[in-house]
Amino acid sequence: MSHQETPRYVVFVESPLTGAGQDCARFLLEQGITPVVVAARPEAMAPSLLSDYAELGVEIRACDTQDPEAVVTACREIAADGTLVGVSSVYEYYCAMGAEVAARLGLAGPDPAAIAACRSKASMRRAMSAVPGLNPPFRVCSSPGEAAAAATEIGFPVVVKPLDLTGSLWVRRCGTADEVSALAEEIMGIGEYLGQRVAPEVVVEECVLGDEYSAEVMHGKVLGLTEKICSEPPLFLEMGHIFPARVDGARERLLVAKAEQAVKAVGVTWGPAHVELKLTGDGTDARVIEVNGRIAGDRIPELVRIATGVDMCRLHMTALLGGTPDLEVPFLRTAAVHFLMSAALGRLDAIDGVPEATAMEGVHEVRMRPGVQPGMVYRANGSNRDRAAWIIAEGADRAEALGRAEAAGRRLSFSWSPVDEVRA
Repeated sequence: MSHQETPRYVVFVESPLTGAGQDCARFLLEQGITPVVVAARPEAMAPSLLSDYAELGVEIRACDTQDPEAVVTACREIAADGTLVGVSSVYEYYCAMGAEVAARLGLAGPDPAAIAACRSKASMRRAMSAVPGLNPPFRVCSSPGEAAAAATEIGFPVVVKPLDLTGSLWVRRCGTADEVSALAEEIMGIGEYLGQRVAPEVVVEECVLGDEYSAEVMHGKVLGLTEKICSEPPLFLEMGHIFPARVDGARERLLVAKAEQAVKAVGVTWGPAHVELKLTGDGTDARVIEVNGRIAGDRIPELVRIATGVDMCRLHMTALLGGTPDLEVPFLRTAAVHFLMSAALGRLDAIDGVPEATAMEGVHEVRMRPGVQPGMVYRANGSNRDRAAWIIAEGADRAEALGRAEAAGRRLSFSWSPVDEVRA
């Protein structure tokens, strides 16, 4: 940027842990635009995030990110010497805030009401109820007894979920009314998690028994399908993803149609969306598990980039800047991400084998989850935060890509020592 040009800024509200924020920032910097992250407590952000943004030269500015007026004020202050060209968030808990602030400032972005609906599984389900066949049978419940009664009415097994958390937190498959009641009581007593208020309600819904996929969507159009590898019940931890999913033509058309109907029903027709779906047990139909009004997490955008050459972060930022993203996607190869788990309870003493895993053929990334380092003490909580590391690899097909990622995972070694339950 020459000294005659007016500075241009894009503000991000907070930042996720799996790289999408940094990827978006890199693209903006290439365009001569200055990205700035506003965060409630910059000093409390993961050291790896702080390091990455420092290396990029991206400022992180303190701001009350729960207050739209405070974020609007911060945006105006940041762009006082130039032009504010975009406001967004690629972090689940703040996507609605990013959309609301962008709308208040007259900038491009999704419908704030639609993104807010995605943040509540109750609102999301109600929005999709207008289209038959998107939702499984469900009930929104405000007491353990009501949840148990709803589960009995729907029929076991059921899935019980908090309304507004992410990463599979407190999402469980339940086989009895007592299990439902106990889990609902636990969820309704959480109160707050990671600074977010947790609604004292649950969604109880039919457990859809088929294979799980996600649709990666831009401007209401499915760009491709991702296969999900999930843990065994009763948890729903995502242990890996493969892009593109290899499904037969009829099922592919079914999943694409359902995903596009879902984003239209919820109203997320601008920008990125990540729609999770499951086939029914007989594979003849599908149900939407959830709609996320953001780019996918878990490094799925990197899988898309490796497999197709299309960067979803760039597509999102192109739209944010008022451009028209190219939605044609060529499928050239297959990419997979494989996750490794932390100990259920322990102190991490050492991590070995990273150079060896990184050097293996087809491997693109070997990364620890932010915060995973020797000396940390961890207690598993049954969510995606229990994953210690990930490996991304490419291959000519599903078997080769996933095989390479899993083989690299076997090169990694985590040494854990026991700790006292109370002290942990």
